[in-house]
Order: sequence, then C-alpha cells, then structure tokens
Amino acid sequence: MIKLKKVMILSVAFAMTLILLPIASLALLDGDEKPVARLVSQSCLSFGREGSQSVTVTFPDTGVRETMSETEYLCGVVASQMPPEYDDEAIKAQAVVSYSILKYRRQYGAAEEQSFITKKQMKHKWGKNYTRNYSRLKELIHQVMGEYLTYHGEPVLAAYHEISSGRTESGENIWEGEFPYLVPVDSRDDICAENYRTTVRLSENDFSEVCREKLGITPEKAARDWLGECVRSDSGYVMSYWLCGERFTGQKLRNVFGLRSACFVLKYENGEFVFDVKGSGHGVGMSQFGANQMALSGKNYREILAHYYQGTQLKAE
Repeated sequence: MIKLKKVMILSVAFAMTLILLPIASLALLDGDEKPVARLVSQSCLSFGREGSQSVTVTFPDTGVRETMSETEYLCGVVASQMPPEYDDEAIKAQAVVSYSILKYRRQYGAAEEQSFITKKQMKHKWGKNYTRNYSRLKELIHQVMGEYLTYHGEPVLAAYHEISSGRTESGENIWEGEFPYLVPVDSRDDICAENYRTTVRLSENDFSEVCREKLGITPEKAARDWLGECVRSDSGYVMSYWLCGERFTGQKLRNVFGLRSACFVLKYENGEFVFDVKGSGHGVGMSQFGANQMALSGKNYREILAHYYQGTQLKAE
C-alpha cells in the first residue's frame, strides 16, 4: 500500500511539473516587456553523487551541456525571473523558491524546466550594470543557500507568477491533485503594478480564425452569440468558459489567445472581441510583484514565503 501510494505521488508529481513549470518559468514573458536576453530553457539532467553540489544543464538549441555549482545555477535562474531593481528580501524569496523547485525535482525525479540565462546573456541584458547586479545577486543567494520550503517534511511544488489578480489562485483549480500549501491569499498590492491590467482586441475574423485553428471549433450564428457562460474562482480567474457551445478552461483560452493571465472578462463590442485582463501568470503561489511590495513594506523573505505558501516550513541543509 505504501509502495503504491509512492508510485501515485510520483506520477502526480511528474504530471504537475510538466504542466506547471513551463508556465511558471515563463512568468516574466507574459507581459508587454520582453527581456533583452532571450531566456534559455534548460533541464536538470544529472546531479552526480549523493550530496553533490553541482547541476548539469543542457541547452536544447545547441545540445550543449554545462555543469555548474548550485549557486551559479540559481544565479542564472533568478536573473531570468526577477528584475535586479527588486528589494533584497524579494530576491532572496525567489532564490528559496527556485531552490525548492530544484529539491522537488530531486525528490520526485520529474523532468521539469526552469528558465535560465547565462552570464553572457546577463551582460547583454544588464549592460554596464552587470558586475554590480551579479555580485549583489550572488551574495543574496549565498545568504539563503540551502534553504527550501517543505510541507510535512517534503519539498513543495513552489509555484510562482509575476502578478496576481489581487488574490492568488488555488493550485487545485489549475492542476489535479491536492496542494494544501497553494491556497488563495491576499495580494492586493498587485493592483498597483504598472502592467496589472492589459487589453487584447480581436476582429471577428481573427477571433474566428483562432477558434478554428487552435480550438477546433467553427463559430456560427451572429458573433455576439459565440460567447456563453463563464465560471470563475473566488480569486476571479476563469475556470471554465463556454465558447460557441463548447467548454474550455480559462488557462486554455489564455494560451490560445495570448493573454497574460486567465483572470479576464471577454466582451463583444463595436465589432470586436475584447479581453480585459488582470495580472500576469497562472496566479498560483508567490506573486513576484507582491513579494517585492511586501519587502518594501519591511517584510523579510521568511515572512513573504510564509504568506504565499501557507503551512510550509523552511528547512536548511
């Protein structure tokens, strides 16, 4: 029974990471601003002997593999995820979250990805500020190196995103399974983010083309009759939407229509379909903008993590 339970947990963990991490790792690509340096997807392929402090990554575009220390690895991950202008405590929180994902991978053997940029890309991205930014980032990571989030003693699936709707989303509304530490929490400062609200407009022809090519449905009748019932979570994210008589998840519509999040209102007006979107990312776990706002208000990284990952404990190696 115990063995069967372990297999089931591993299966769920593998499925969750395949769904979650490409979304989480691209959180900062959901907005209008794109990083100067292109994010490089990478996979943690091997970790050497038990207790080894190295990580081997591979770059899919070239097939090149590179082995580096955990500190250098986290520098590349955090640099791809969070602006260097963010407060020290927010950056430390991101470092712990990123390391928690690495620990989760090692625990369950799932082949997830986290975004990663090389030092060369950091130099291109940061320009003359590279030396200062990298030194600071490395020092902050050293301060929390080896710390990771646990729930009942096990590493957690530490999901995160750029900006929430003002309240984070439940992990159970996005992925199958139970995530008692990924529950909705207040993140109201997110509404102050400069790019909190975005709009996507599509003509009838463009909207219809997306429906046919990416959703496999052919809109009929009058355009205003294509839109049906919408079911939302308590945090405001679309859980299901009836479009042209068929049901789709909010995350599915977010992906196919290129929306920054699944917290949206869809209307047909003046011959156009208009998406009014709030936040950026799936909304689960830590809001990076919210974490920075908490840091600016005097909260430390431990308080930030305790807020966004309810019931978790920090463990240090």
